[in-house]
Amino acid sequence: MTHDAPLYLELGCGKGDFAIKMAQRHPDVCYIALEKDESVVLAAIEKAAAAGVQNLFFIYTDVALLTNYFEEGEVDRIYINFCDPWSRKEKPKRRLTHRDYLTSYKRLLKVNGEIHFKTDDKKLFAFSRQEFIISGLSLHNDTTDLHNSEWNPNNIRTEFEEKFAGQGITICRVEAHK
Repeated sequence: MTHDAPLYLELGCGKGDFAIKMAQRHPDVCYIALEKDESVVLAAIEKAAAAGVQNLFFIYTDVALLTNYFEEGEVDRIYINFCDPWSRKEKPKRRLTHRDYLTSYKRLLKVNGEIHFKTDDKKLFAFSRQEFIISGLSLHNDTTDLHNSEWNPNNIRTEFEEKFAGQGITICRVEAHK
């Protein structure tokens, strides 16, 4: 991996399956996975070490502190997979796709940088699409049924995605481009 390798972030990596598989599939990309749950990130680190992945790094932190770790225009892509929907009416500002978070992500993204978002929650998906547009991001590769779409062959499933798909729940996916 070179110093000018693309930099991809996963926000809320859970036990790391998605990040590990992505890093294995794309050894020329530098992956950084953030997680705020100490025991969960430890499990992810152990899995990555056991898999011998060399291009994946972990940060134990809250997404709200993301700008403490990266400079403006440093990140090529951000993945947000199956984040907490914060469904109660008074909590939408806690959603990782709320415009306040998107403002900080946009600062970190390079020109033409991307946010890839997946969820099983239809209300969160509709909210997020609207927030992306309000934040000046353009939507691409947008589907409410990922596993029956043209993007499924290259899709790497997360742990939650496997669980929800196994229950017959369709998965929504969109890319928001800067």
